[in-house]
Amino acid sequence: MAGRMSPRGEGQGDSVPEGFTLSMTLMDCLPVAFFCVGAGVLATRFDSMLFRVGVALVVLAGVLKVSWKLVLALARRDVRFLNRQMCYLMPTGFALALVSLVVDRAKWSPAAVLAHVTAMPSLLFLIAGLAGMFLMGWFARHLDGRDAKANWREQAVNGISQLCIMLAIVL
Repeated sequence: MAGRMSPRGEGQGDSVPEGFTLSMTLMDCLPVAFFCVGAGVLATRFDSMLFRVGVALVVLAGVLKVSWKLVLALARRDVRFLNRQMCYLMPTGFALALVSLVVDRAKWSPAAVLAHVTAMPSLLFLIAGLAGMFLMGWFARHLDGRDAKANWREQAVNGISQLCIMLAIVL
């Protein structure tokens, strides 16, 4: 789930990028859905309220980003908050989830997690998913997020990466 577009204007602007379609928005829903499934499975296995709150913030960030693209595609409006919130909600959510690993360390077993992620085929899916996340980081630094073609590339990689990570967790 990546988001780094920098819309211009206050609140709602006239600077709506071209090429942001309903199909792109639907494509952007896939990584959010895959993350929800994978994180949901983890949340049932790891009984930590802090972890669940962190995951909920990450999901909320993804849903709001999809909503931003939906507004762009259907109403041709740039509602800045729906995009900009990712800079705050997603890192906060991931930070809470990571902190929960320390705070609630008695509720999970590093050995069990290591055994699960190194078993086949989970290991292959995890490696593929993490490679995709590194590629997403490269995209964030090198591609123009307001360019529709670049956004399609990002969302394809993000969707495949999230699918692989979800499969690594679920299998």
